[in-house]
Amino acid sequence: MSSDANEDLQRAVAEAAREGEREARKRDVEKGIAVIDSILSSTDAEFASRQFILGKVLEFGVRRNPWKNMAPWTRHQNASAFGLMQIPSEFADFLFHLSRLDIRTAVEIGVMSGASSYLICAVLQRANPGIDYVMVDIQDNIIGFDAFAKRLNLRKLVPATSHKCIGQEFDFVFIDADHSYMGAKVDWLNVGRHARKAVAFHDIHAHEYDDRNGGIVRAWNEIKNGLVSDHVVLEFAHSPTRWMGIGLAIRQG
Repeated sequence: MSSDANEDLQRAVAEAAREGEREARKRDVEKGIAVIDSILSSTDAEFASRQFILGKVLEFGVRRNPWKNMAPWTRHQNASAFGLMQIPSEFADFLFHLSRLDIRTAVEIGVMSGASSYLICAVLQRANPGIDYVMVDIQDNIIGFDAFAKRLNLRKLVPATSHKCIGQEFDFVFIDADHSYMGAKVDWLNVGRHARKAVAFHDIHAHEYDDRNGGIVRAWNEIKNGLVSDHVVLEFAHSPTRWMGIGLAIRQG
């Protein structure tokens, strides 16, 4: 085979892969929208059930990934790169506790594809139809925003960092951006510490970032120790090894 023919073949294979990803993503987004609709239309009894919320997280699915620690949930892995980057049961417990809070305004710092934002917003909107949910990221890699925003009270602040939110207060803040120690602390100082009802951190056991001055693990451990006097601090960590996890601090009084 000539070099030109080989290059043509490689291009054809690459285009076929891209087309396959586009089709898989389209199906995963459609599935995600159906999950959002079912959460928003759920009965009070369904919405009060942790099992119902877990079922919706599993239906929504995790993004296609090579993570060995995600093996127990392989059958809930989407065909595309759209989906949660989280152990499903961790995310379900996190959502279950959020659903019990009176949250009217929320911001997520670092949203990547937007999958976590859609599920969080759906749960908060089912509890409070007037929720205002702001998605902040330095790049617009958000998938399916227009379709989900037809159903959810979403606002997109991209490109931006938590610096854009200085001076604003939200009922709930979810920090999932720069996983270095200083990156997480800056997001906490800019907006997290001002959360009126609750603040959460993603990847509280992500030791792969320890080389970044202790990373998100060090930042969360320091911050939570300063919150225990006036917050209920919860950690959702279901991996057999110290990996991923979500930390949630709920303000008391």
